[in-house]
Amino acid sequence: MKITTRNRRTPKLALLTVAVSFGLASCSDSDNSFNDTVVTTPELNPPIVTSPSTEFAANIQRTEFGIPHIIANDYKGLGYGVGYAFAEDNICSLAREIVVSSGQSMLYLGDEGSVASDVFYTWYNSPAKRAQFLNAQEPEVLDAVTGYAAGVSRYLRDTGVENIDPDCAGAEWVREISTNDLLALYGKANLRGGLSNFVGPIVAAAPPDQNIVMGSSRMRSIESDSATQTTLNSVSSTSAADLAAGFDFDMSTINAMDGGSNAYAFGSEVTGKDEGVMYGNPHEPWNGVQRFYEFHLTIPGEINVMGSAQQGQPFVNIGFNKDVAWSHTVSTAKRFTLYQLDLVNGDPMKYNYTKADGSVEQRDIRVDEVTIQLPNNETLTQPVYSSHFGPMLAVDLVNGLLPAWGQNNSAFTIRDAAAENARSLNQWRSMNRATSVEDLVDRMQDQVGLGFVNTIATDRYGKALYADISTVPHVTKEKLESCIDGNLFLKAIVNFGLPALRGDTAACEWGNDDDSPQAGIFGRSNLPFLIRDDYVANSNDSYWLSNPEEPLTDFSPLLRRQLTPFLGANPVAGVPLLMRSRMGLVQIQDRLNNDDGLGGTTFNLDNMQEVVYSNRSYAAELVLDDVLADCSANPVMSLSNGSTLDATQACNVLSNWDRRNDIDSQGAHVFREFWRNVGFEEATENKDLFSVRFDINDPVNTPRDIIISSKTRTALADSIQYFNDKGIALDAALGSVQYVFDAGNNNERIPMHGGLGTGEGLFNVARGSGPNDAGNYIISNGPTYMQTVTFDDNGPVVESLLAYSQSADSTRPYHRDQTRRYSDKDWIRVPFSRNEIANKAVGQILELREDNQKLENK
Repeated sequence: MKITTRNRRTPKLALLTVAVSFGLASCSDSDNSFNDTVVTTPELNPPIVTSPSTEFAANIQRTEFGIPHIIANDYKGLGYGVGYAFAEDNICSLAREIVVSSGQSMLYLGDEGSVASDVFYTWYNSPAKRAQFLNAQEPEVLDAVTGYAAGVSRYLRDTGVENIDPDCAGAEWVREISTNDLLALYGKANLRGGLSNFVGPIVAAAPPDQNIVMGSSRMRSIESDSATQTTLNSVSSTSAADLAAGFDFDMSTINAMDGGSNAYAFGSEVTGKDEGVMYGNPHEPWNGVQRFYEFHLTIPGEINVMGSAQQGQPFVNIGFNKDVAWSHTVSTAKRFTLYQLDLVNGDPMKYNYTKADGSVEQRDIRVDEVTIQLPNNETLTQPVYSSHFGPMLAVDLVNGLLPAWGQNNSAFTIRDAAAENARSLNQWRSMNRATSVEDLVDRMQDQVGLGFVNTIATDRYGKALYADISTVPHVTKEKLESCIDGNLFLKAIVNFGLPALRGDTAACEWGNDDDSPQAGIFGRSNLPFLIRDDYVANSNDSYWLSNPEEPLTDFSPLLRRQLTPFLGANPVAGVPLLMRSRMGLVQIQDRLNNDDGLGGTTFNLDNMQEVVYSNRSYAAELVLDDVLADCSANPVMSLSNGSTLDATQACNVLSNWDRRNDIDSQGAHVFREFWRNVGFEEATENKDLFSVRFDINDPVNTPRDIIISSKTRTALADSIQYFNDKGIALDAALGSVQYVFDAGNNNERIPMHGGLGTGEGLFNVARGSGPNDAGNYIISNGPTYMQTVTFDDNGPVVESLLAYSQSADSTRPYHRDQTRRYSDKDWIRVPFSRNEIANKAVGQILELREDNQKLENK
């Protein structure tokens, strides 16, 4: 299905307006030149009465579970209300992240500080970088950011730093903030899919001692005309595959293998009514920078949107308005490329570069001396090096077999598309005002401002949308192939899954699309999306199978999880799906066939909630029957320590297990450790594990049919012995060993359902750092802001849950209230209309006003 789109120009913000607004936001004072009034009317929107001197004005009405509904006359007031409310609930988290983003962790956070982090973020969030980001913001966005900073500061003045969350009360690093602080936070957040994964290797990158001859045996020299044609001799008999296997690099934040997110959108064809239905659940860490927060924003006649956003954000990231609902999942697309430079022989601070006209020049590697603050008035100065692509990279720290700076007359650098994207806030505001999924696509294509996520959406007109319209380097299949050809190191890096190119020629620079708002990234015509009347889904696999009936193909390999299968003369159309993706699609198929036993063959809000909380273990559905058949025939199994074990009791437990990860499921923990011991690897062929190989024509159901072997039998025996050693019953209910603590209630345990998406194939991910010393699973990552949305004649009908609750402050009433509801699978009906808000109001409306007189006096 195609959508007719049009180009829009993003309005440019006048420099004078930026300067004035920035100056106001940076001022602060401790006087009381504001006016507080508590309004007792049950309606959210009493008239917002202001005076000519009023700078910020907002009304905040909390409803059940601490959700703030904010109404204002303008964007400054809207941001003011969000900032104030968020600070009430999560001031420590925000203040700590501002410290880190500003490069001051060593100064303030003691053992939690990091020199590398401070050097990098001080360098990256330079005054010039912040000004560049500031100048790219639309006036309304800048107003909202200014208001957010003022709202946080107002909360601290009202409350006093000594009286806030005990976790950081009185801390020197908790202070009033400015727009400048938020700009650092946004700068850091933009890098999640790119540079932030390489902070250590970037800061560690340094040229060799220039007194060392680069052509010595230690740094094997090759002629400049073949500098990038490294031969196997430079690493003995090592192959590209061997090099790729040697990477010591965590891809989880880039490829979303361990955490990730799920989202469904159902159109009228499968809802049986005119309106769409959707579900979204981003899986994220429960603490820190990625913490979601629920709120509702209203400027009458301008914006009316509700949902959640990560800290510091003045606009909804995932949510709904009266016409559209959307969620996000982390995309598999790559946001960066590594570049291998051809160093000038004898000078590690220069590199050869062939320009587009064929002429060759020597370019300098830039050095920036970065000074960070340390305790006791001490400082530390450290250089950060950059090419014209971006910062230099100590690639040997990513893989010890790759060459250090100077070896083979080469060095590595990195370019990150998201680091050049200042449109994210503009994108959120635009999305918040969408009127249909078609309009939502148009708004995303205009900005291409999303840094690392897919979008899944539905609307009141019964359409379902999947889109990966985000910042992706403009590197085609042909360019990637030609720019690694003959180079062992580059091929190894690409084989591992990271894009890498020659850096000695303009031919390997990122390309450009005429319809792109940013140089070097793909524009709207080269980014995938799909609108359907039945459904779309995504669980952190690529764009390929958002709906198996209409696969998406022919986009750049950089949008896929793996790279090499999509290169060469005969690229594949797809690779094995994640277990969680397969489970997500099987659940849809079972609902549409009523194989789930829920009745009917359509999706509505209620049965969709049952589906997504069914906690089915796809791995168990795939292999357990065969495992149990073998166990029945041969119950005595070998342990990895050489002894044997009779698995009869355990196999009886697993036979009676419901193959779900519900709180009362008995045996789920035994299967989990069995499958972990098997060593199943996601998104690979697993040729030694399954007899039926992956079939491109049946991607949802293959590979399958486990091969029972000594390895699988020992894996089961070891899992049984593990829990026997820990004194945990094999038939223990999952909720007795998988839980979170309620710090505000004497660390009471709250049992948690769900399980591992990676390998285990649980759609509803809940995970921690693995079993602790006692064999229990303490959940610290997984379900966050879950929303189920449809529409009726009166507007959106929404039930949601924020699994870890609104507040990280254990002294607040909203610390674990929603967590208990999640544990009980008890969804919360969210109020959106004025009457609904009034009926669920908690406490009185807080009417916040702040006079600009004190700002003018600064």
